[in-house]
Amino acid sequence: MSARIPVILNPAANSTQAAARENALRALLPAPELILTKAPGEATEIAEKLAREGHEIVVAAGGDGTVNEVLQGLCRANAERAPGEKHTALGVLPVGTMNVFSLELGMPAANIAECWKMITSGRYREIDLWLANDQFFVQLAGVGLDAEIIQETPWERKRKFGPLSYVMSAVQVLMREPPLLTVEISGKPAMHGSVVLIGAGKHYGGPVPVFSKANNQDGLLDVIIFRGLSGWEFAQMIRAILERGYEASEDIDYLQVREFTVTAKPEAPFEVDGELISGTTPVSFRAAPFKMQVAV
Repeated sequence: MSARIPVILNPAANSTQAAARENALRALLPAPELILTKAPGEATEIAEKLAREGHEIVVAAGGDGTVNEVLQGLCRANAERAPGEKHTALGVLPVGTMNVFSLELGMPAANIAECWKMITSGRYREIDLWLANDQFFVQLAGVGLDAEIIQETPWERKRKFGPLSYVMSAVQVLMREPPLLTVEISGKPAMHGSVVLIGAGKHYGGPVPVFSKANNQDGLLDVIIFRGLSGWEFAQMIRAILERGYEASEDIDYLQVREFTVTAKPEAPFEVDGELISGTTPVSFRAAPFKMQVAV
């Protein structure tokens, strides 16, 4: 690759290490074109502009939130390309608080230079791309309590405490009465629960494969529905799943589907790739009209 590869970095992410991280990225070889964001959502605008300029690949340097912002911009540009026209690919440098997607890709988060070597190798993997209403995602989504936990976790807390910040928010959220969620799948009776977790890949919150059957190239979403659980029962179950992986239970439904809709009483928030989405249920999950190219 002759042109410098653009890398979009959120310098505020985990800002206590921001300077060291920026210096490490600038020292990579071949040298990237490092672009620093200044405000939330700016990574989407920058990524879209770069894609429209014809860049073969745009790299997100950060956690899953930065990755999702860059993904939205690339998909906006890719969606307008003619059939057969080359799409701009996504690259990921895992330097954020949560890096679930890079874990799914097998990126060695502890070795950014090795990650860069993989990105610049010119190898790409085509993976499934999904929509939650009009929001693209590639790794995971959730409706109900997990989205409420994200909603209750301010940026300042994430910056100060990292992943522990979500645990702190969970203590507050899990004391509330969970919403009643209804999962509607064409041709099947409606299913009900208090939490719905969706996996495009195996990983949800860490190294344990929560969605044990998931494959990001099979055209299916893996869905776990927690039936009628209180907040603390859900907390105990998700802790067990994160530690040991999914196990069959009378309190859980596990299914693989191509599309479905979730409604809620009262209305509930939802998240994709760990990022809270503006608006609430109902939310429809379905395949995007094209796949995503990812540098590996």
